[in-house]
Amino acid sequence: MTTTAPPTVRALNHVELVYAPGDRARARALFELLGFEIRDSGGPFLTGMIATGQQDFANNALYASEVTPEQWALEQALRAALTDGPLTGPAAGYLDDLAAHPQRSCHFGIRYPTAADLDAVLDRIATVADHTPDLVGRVSVSGVFRPGDPGSYTDMMTQAFVRTDVIASGLLAFGQHIELQWQVP
Repeated sequence: MTTTAPPTVRALNHVELVYAPGDRARARALFELLGFEIRDSGGPFLTGMIATGQQDFANNALYASEVTPEQWALEQALRAALTDGPLTGPAAGYLDDLAAHPQRSCHFGIRYPTAADLDAVLDRIATVADHTPDLVGRVSVSGVFRPGDPGSYTDMMTQAFVRTDVIASGLLAFGQHIELQWQVP
């Protein structure tokens, strides 16, 4: 049975993501790498449940589906312009800035219950070649900022930024940052 949050509670419902044609298995593998429980009925949407054991499939979830043909045509044209066209220079500067300051990128955040849970995900990403070779070169840690570290914006949480080009909440050509965090009790 699917339940939903009481109507008086405001909460993030879901994030809708897209993946490239042929990347559904990689999107699933990425969700698993991040520690999500997968719901996949074979329909258009792959669901990553952020909290394991959760029965509410309508909230606290990431949904991913294949890009539309129109978006894929735009993605291919954009990638060409980014790699060997008029956007090469500006794109390189933008991507360098994202790598240097991931906190200021377009991203969404996921909170983990313990520091050990967060560290386990970061370890899986660091050793992705050992267990999920399809994600090599497609997922990486842009930065980890623990309380008191240089570049940390807060002493109240650890923030780790993961960059991937497997899924995005917009255009895939620039990739997607996902903030993984643990909040100090």
